Amino acid sequence: MRRSATALSTKPWKEYKSPLRVVVQFLQRSLKAKVLKCNEQGLFRGAADGLRKLVGSASHATAKQLANKLIDFVAAAECQLNEGERLPMSTEILESSFALYKQLEGQHSKCGFTSLLASFGSLLKPQTPEMIHRAFSRVSVQDVKKWADKNLGRTLTSKRRATHNEFNSNTNGAKIAAVTT
Repeated sequence: MRRSATALSTKPWKEYKSPLRVVVQFLQRSLKAKVLKCNEQGLFRGAADGLRKLVGSASHATAKQLANKLIDFVAAAECQLNEGERLPMSTEILESSFALYKQLEGQHSKCGFTSLLASFGSLLKPQTPEMIHRAFSRVSVQDVKKWADKNLGRTLTSKRRATHNEFNSNTNGAKIAAVTT
């Protein structure tokens, strides 16, 4: 007699002794907490060694292989960094930063989206009034404008405005009358 699909699915997950179950258990118990710890620290030179120490050794060959691939991936990524450089290992930070950036852009919609890129770094670290005061005393609005012109170039919107202004100045604001025949 055949067992039904529902009869098979009632068997508890813990009773399965497959290699997949061993790998999943390794991930759940060991790697999850360690990867979260690495996400907090970010990617930096030495992150793979730190991850290797955190992960330790797995009991199953497939779990060991998975852990080694993760460590190799982190090692390959970290060797591209300059000394002292640190990058996030998760997109969560960037995603929430872009949401804050869009909120900031909405508050300053007349200023232009692109020129606000200079402020993006300030979204990644909590700011105190003292830090803001120090930053404003070191960098002028003119410095920011020069930086934006040099590094960001002209946006499509600024080119359109310039073209529109040039057209208006050359036509002295004259309106083109509709011709009826």
